[in-house]
Amino acid sequence: MKEKEGYVDCPEQQVILYVEKENGKYGPMQTGSYLTRHYLDDYEEKRKNLEMELLKQVRNKEMSVIHYYMILGDLTLSELSSRVGLRKGKVRNHLEYHGFPGIKEEILQKYADVFNVQVADLKRMMEETPA
Repeated sequence: MKEKEGYVDCPEQQVILYVEKENGKYGPMQTGSYLTRHYLDDYEEKRKNLEMELLKQVRNKEMSVIHYYMILGDLTLSELSSRVGLRKGKVRNHLEYHGFPGIKEEILQKYADVFNVQVADLKRMMEETPA
C-alpha cells in the first residue's frame, strides 16, 4: 500500500500501518482506523438491536438471563460451562427460563463473574419479566 492510500481521517482511533513511502522504502505511518471510520456505527446499531431482541425473548420467557449474557458475550455452551465449572447439561438447563429460579447463589455469583455483572442485575432482569 502506498502512503497516500493509507490515510484515513479517524482521530478517535489511530493505528500504525507499514506503507511504501514516496522514496520506495517501507516504513511506519500513523493514520486512523478504517474499520472504526466506516463500520463502527453499523456494528453498534446491530449490537443494540441484538440486545433488544434478546431482552424481548427474556421478557417473553423464551430464555433466561444466563442465555442472554452468553449470546452477548459470544460464548459457546462449552466455554460457559468451563468458566463456571459446571457440566454442560446443567448450564443448558440454566439457559432455559424455567431453569433460572433453581440456581444457587454461589452458582449465580460464578455466572455474574463470567459476565462481569452483579448477581442483583441477573435477578432483576428475570424479575422484570411480565407474569
